[in-house]
Amino acid sequence: MPRSASPTTVATYSIPANAAILSLYALLIPPQLYLSIRHKTYGFLTGTLLGLILELTAYVARIQLAHGQRKFLQYLVTITIAPAFFSAAIYLCLARIVVVYGSHLSPLKPRTYTVGFMVGDLVALVLQATGAAIAAGNDDAAKMDLGIHVGQAGLAWHLANIVVFVGLGGRFAWTVWRNRGEWDVKFVELQRAKRFMWFLISLAVATLCIFVRTAYRVIELSEGFQSALSKNETLFMVLEAAMVLIAVTCLTIFHPGVAFQGRWADANFQLKTSKPDTEGTEAARKPQGAGQQANIPLSSM
Repeated sequence: MPRSASPTTVATYSIPANAAILSLYALLIPPQLYLSIRHKTYGFLTGTLLGLILELTAYVARIQLAHGQRKFLQYLVTITIAPAFFSAAIYLCLARIVVVYGSHLSPLKPRTYTVGFMVGDLVALVLQATGAAIAAGNDDAAKMDLGIHVGQAGLAWHLANIVVFVGLGGRFAWTVWRNRGEWDVKFVELQRAKRFMWFLISLAVATLCIFVRTAYRVIELSEGFQSALSKNETLFMVLEAAMVLIAVTCLTIFHPGVAFQGRWADANFQLKTSKPDTEGTEAARKPQGAGQQANIPLSSM
């Protein structure tokens, strides 16, 4: 069988283990819906809910594969792209965290974080979905290899996106720590809240888990569908199932709607428009309230 051949049945799939993961993902949907609707974190909900639905679909397909059904395409596409939606939910949070501590402490505007990483996530999603569909939906070895390479590119892009996110987030955290006297006073109570601090820790843990999972998938895909790594169910359960499940659990237990204590909308970033300064006068020399920029809030995410 070619290195890239895709199996229709893999005897090593553990039905009890996959059923357990499936059940745990299903249990996370009600609290995500309740907390997100209650606190109006609709953008965050979109990412987590789509990710959870894809994970459920993937594990249903794994159980069906264990029973001999031809569900490899359904499994591969959904399991590959689902974590990208959880990453998107995390990216939405960073922009608001920047606002809470002070946009002046960040090298980038809050809007830039969200838009930039969302675009990167979209590219990764398209590449991953396309690659998985080509690889799993063809019996031709050359096309399967092409699909594997495209899927690898998507996973690698996702991995690189996470690395840049961690780098920028880490730099911002370091700047915030070194300039504790310059934090935005409007959010002082939130900044001091232990609940918010635990949310920040959980966000870091979730990001690390998705990073580990994505790195594992890049290596696994490079070995082919029939490699020992791809058939190792124990390794899959630890580096794929457990990592993603821990990440989503963190995003649920330490939900941003609860952590922001009613300030989620207040921490929304702004699109700013202003008239050009044709006279060349400085803002500091204008009377207070004159020439100020008009803030146009984005829709709640």
